[in-house]
Amino acid sequence: MSSLLGHALAGLTISAAFSKGRPPRRTWAFAVVCAMAPDLDWFTGFLPLLDGTSLSHRGVSHSLIAAVLIAAGAMLVGFRPHLRSPRHWACLLSATFSHGLLDACTFGGTGVAFLLPFSKARFVCVWQPIFVSPIPLSGKLLDWLLFSLGTEVVWIGLPALLVLSAPRAFQWLRLLRKRSEETP
Repeated sequence: MSSLLGHALAGLTISAAFSKGRPPRRTWAFAVVCAMAPDLDWFTGFLPLLDGTSLSHRGVSHSLIAAVLIAAGAMLVGFRPHLRSPRHWACLLSATFSHGLLDACTFGGTGVAFLLPFSKARFVCVWQPIFVSPIPLSGKLLDWLLFSLGTEVVWIGLPALLVLSAPRAFQWLRLLRKRSEETP
């Protein structure tokens, strides 16, 4: 799995992409929560379940149906009826679904069961540039964690930085253009 930091950054970036200007705190907070929520199934690791079952990690909580339910729950809990909009719904749904996509892009672990309960097939991306975050942390696993966080900085952090800084960059370019037109 990507670390919770990577998932949170994806949720924040998605909320910024769906907003005109700076996203409201409520929107980005719920987008971040939605992006991290599917990993609550990590706690099933303490149960005597075999990897690859519906309730194990990357199972039903990472499915498309779960993404819809998590986003709907966040919309009902976090937004009053007059604040609910298709844009907020799409933002929360995209943030939730991004979790499964990032997990499918990790090198290691089981695939993601996007189609549960209709199919038990697990999917991985052909290209898996992000290394799985190790748990628990001890000895060499700390080195592995640092390496996996490094891959997240490159493959999640840099694109997020581009998306988050793009509006400011375009605003700055418009200001420069306007100044150059005003100067004779």
